[in-house]
Amino acid sequence: MTPKTTLCIILHYGDEQLTWDCVSSIMADDSLDILLADNDPAQKIKIPQHLQNKVRLFRTGGQAGFARANNLAVRAGRRTIHRFVLLLNNDTVILPNALLRLRDLLNQAEVGAVGPRINFASHPDRLWACGGEIKKFRVIIHGLKKIIKFEPYEVDYLPGAAILCKFIVWDFAGGLPEKYYLAYEEAEFALRLKRLNFRIMVDPEAKILHKVGMSADNQPMYLYNGIRNRIKFGQYLWGKLPGFFLAAAWSLVEARHKPCGFAIWSRAVSDEICGVDLNRQTLQNIKKSFAK
Repeated sequence: MTPKTTLCIILHYGDEQLTWDCVSSIMADDSLDILLADNDPAQKIKIPQHLQNKVRLFRTGGQAGFARANNLAVRAGRRTIHRFVLLLNNDTVILPNALLRLRDLLNQAEVGAVGPRINFASHPDRLWACGGEIKKFRVIIHGLKKIIKFEPYEVDYLPGAAILCKFIVWDFAGGLPEKYYLAYEEAEFALRLKRLNFRIMVDPEAKILHKVGMSADNQPMYLYNGIRNRIKFGQYLWGKLPGFFLAAAWSLVEARHKPCGFAIWSRAVSDEICGVDLNRQTLQNIKKSFAK
């Protein structure tokens, strides 16, 4: 029997069929110990009978952000046999040999975390991201939209849709930073690893598909969430006051072109100053406040 040395966390939210498609894509890999982390507010997903000996279930309570939900699941699912942790969004599908290639790359001593080439599920030959870039002065991150070379290479960070990490490195970094709700946590995590002298790498020949939905960038709660997380990231990069002002300024430049952009920016900056919790309820309140 193949030892299950990799704890695989699939973060469930929303469409259950997406989650089961993701699970199906990795069932053939006997080295995975699969833990389904239910972070949907309904907390109602159930493991089908035929998978109950193959997939474990952990309920987060349905209110956690991306980082906290994954951290909770890792702590709940970890066993002494595990050497690696694999984080997957439930809207991903893993293609054959992708995980084998990623594990081979991660086995290099200086490599701390690795990620795949991510293509659109709706257009499997079209690149969604292959690693990511951090623009420190602008306090912004984005997925790399082109392949630099067709062999593994180093990147600034890995998109949170799929990250494979050594457990010892995960421990050194303290897991994902929970001050973020959704966005920028994977970038700070990568920078923590680099400061520990570990490399962050992608393998463009390890491929997965991402069932990306319609853009929500212009929706008030997503804009608000992005601004607040960006400020937190700016403070990590540049210090409390310089990082705050730099991130807030760049956010204003971009938000002013969007519907209700200045009002949302003002609310986000004010809430960040006042220490308003950034959680699901806060985002729902923003959605209601700026409903058309």
